[in-house]
Amino acid sequence: MRELSHILEDVSPQLQLLEKDRLFYLKQHRRYTLIGAIPLGAILIVGLLLKAILITIGVAFGWLVISGILYYLKAGKLGVSYRDNYKTSVLPRLIESVDPNLQYDAKQGISSSSFVHTELFTTRPDRYRTEDLVYGTYGNTKLQLAEVRAQEERSRQDSDGNRETYYVTIFEGILLIADFNKHFHGRTFIFPDKAEKLFGNFGRFLQKMGGRSKTGLIRMEDPEFEKAFAVYSTDEIEARYILSTAMMRRILNMRSRFGENIRVSFKDSCLMLAVPHRKPFLEPNRKVAATDASQVQEFLLSLSHFLDTIEELDLNTRIWTKQ
Repeated sequence: MRELSHILEDVSPQLQLLEKDRLFYLKQHRRYTLIGAIPLGAILIVGLLLKAILITIGVAFGWLVISGILYYLKAGKLGVSYRDNYKTSVLPRLIESVDPNLQYDAKQGISSSSFVHTELFTTRPDRYRTEDLVYGTYGNTKLQLAEVRAQEERSRQDSDGNRETYYVTIFEGILLIADFNKHFHGRTFIFPDKAEKLFGNFGRFLQKMGGRSKTGLIRMEDPEFEKAFAVYSTDEIEARYILSTAMMRRILNMRSRFGENIRVSFKDSCLMLAVPHRKPFLEPNRKVAATDASQVQEFLLSLSHFLDTIEELDLNTRIWTKQ
């Protein structure tokens, strides 16, 4: 990756133009926030003085709707435009500075069918959102990486017998799919091991029930890895070949970086990694100056945080060849 000073010099013209847009947005934001808040306050005060509670609530709600629409048209759209322009004019250059073989598309992501195909989660999402796709070749490794939010639709009945729909998050974070440069005959999965930690010997029984189709639970020789993860595979010999002592140690190191809830699958010649991540990914902060070097540096660090996985798992070392 190039020096930060050189990267900033390259994107400086775009950042300066964006800063003008950001300042105009903030001006409109303050103006139309006050336009909405001052009349609302007056409505509430007058309503309380007149003791006309129901009328006050109705008028206040109506003004909230009107002022909300007005805010969106005059200020909200500017904020969205600033964000989109930043992503299309600055982020592609930042990602290219990390590796010229990488590309970025703010509007695209990893498809829901690909998400389901990873088999990292058993529930098929009813509502799915993905964006900030980074794709291409990093070193010797082809990859695609994107922000994903997958949710399941559920329903419940309230105390009056009315049925309502709500959504439960299956996964929210970063999904990475990277070429492993080896044909897998089987499928191997690595999941957080919570059952045995919580339920002891009974947890081992629960582990056996937690695999994927046609997989079996595999005991690994590394005690620390065995304690952290449950491994399932359709081919025990191949799973042990993939999960060498060095690879298990690398995955443990990755767990210490990303947290205990990471999930990994090896199938179709790819490594697939799901990292829970609630912090906005590659999202410019409208409260921070577009020309602020620390924000640019934060984007580069955030991206490197995930791309380092390729190096961390030694995927760029091409020991195996596809047959």
